[in-house]
Order: sequence, then C-alpha cells, then structure tokens
Amino acid sequence: MDEYERRKKSSDCGYMKIGDIPVEAKNDDFTLAYSTFLDDFYYHKESRMPLIQDEPVKGYLADDEYCILAATVHKLANDYGLPVPQWVMSEKYNMPYPVYAFNTSREEYQEFLRKTTPVEFKVRNLFMGSNVLSRA
Repeated sequence: MDEYERRKKSSDCGYMKIGDIPVEAKNDDFTLAYSTFLDDFYYHKESRMPLIQDEPVKGYLADDEYCILAATVHKLANDYGLPVPQWVMSEKYNMPYPVYAFNTSREEYQEFLRKTTPVEFKVRNLFMGSNVLSRA
C-alpha cells in the first residue's frame, strides 16, 4: 500500500487531518480540503491534537501550499495551547521568496499583509493577512 492509499484509509475517521489534505486535494482542490480541515479542527475541541500531528504527504501540492499547512499547524498549536509538532519546524516548510495572498503585486496591499500576518506565517515568508485562519 503506497502513502496515498495509507493516508486515504486513515482519514476514514470522518475528520480531515492536516496530513490528509494533500491526498484529498489530489482529487478535489486545496482550498476545499484546507477549509474542511479548519472546520473539523474548530468543531472537534476534544480531539484537536490528532488532527495536526501527522506530516502531510509530499508530492501532491505546490511548495507554498505545504508551507501554509505548516504555518497553520504552528499557529493553531500556539493559539490552542497544543504542542507544536516537530515536522512543522523543518526548513523545507519555509518559502525562499515572499508569497502574498491572492498573488497581489500591489505594494500597498503587500505592506498591509506584511503588517497583519501572524508571525507563524511571516517566518515562512507567507503573507496572508490576519484572517488567514478564519472560516467566515
């Protein structure tokens, strides 16, 4: 059984885990899988740690999307008093150049994003703004 099949089988618990997002995004899209993960994380207060502990499967997403997953776990762990999984701290989850929300090239908006983005994203060269984890 390859990594894709193993993860697909392990996600049968009904909750989207951070490690399963690449597998799910392979068949759907990143935004939908990411949003489902956030919904599950916020709703399942008693079982949050298992949702963030496994490193995502490599090979199905763009580099910046993997970095977003690491930053998300780092921020959620800090916000909810959970241990930060070790995989999150790997250098491979840092972008070598700045990435801005909506691929904006407008300098004023880039400056706004640099000022308002949570530190867990900034340190990875991701500038997404303060509402990066909101599900409004």
